[in-house]
Amino acid sequence: MAGDLQELSVPNLGDLELGEFSVGDDPLGRARFALPVSADTGAAGSVVYLEIDPGNHIPPHAHSAEETVLVLVGEGVATAGDREGAVSAGSIVVVPAFVRHGFENTGSVALRAVGFFGANVVINTFDEPVAPFGVSTVVTPVVE
Repeated sequence: MAGDLQELSVPNLGDLELGEFSVGDDPLGRARFALPVSADTGAAGSVVYLEIDPGNHIPPHAHSAEETVLVLVGEGVATAGDREGAVSAGSIVVVPAFVRHGFENTGSVALRAVGFFGANVVINTFDEPVAPFGVSTVVTPVVE
């Protein structure tokens, strides 16, 4: 039957291999991420898992799809457009497509969050190059 699952994918956040990224020359503009659900896994949407260490932040950027972020652990500040608000475990932030946004960890433990996108391929645009990719526009999943 069309639409039947052939195999159920059940990624566990604790088992993900995280990649580090940084933005521009800002030593605090860095985080870790994994993309457990995307076009690579055959999904219609994408899920990104993020970890931001205390004092670090993800600089302002935008995506080609709406993002809904659920904060799992930690506390910080989320910005979206000209709005800013405190976030902590259980907070949900909805960012419309193409709206510049960012996250700062103001707490004492790694801020851990999961972002959900309705698209399986997302264009991510930053003001400065993102290492290790070397460009300011990154398409996820990254095609090698």
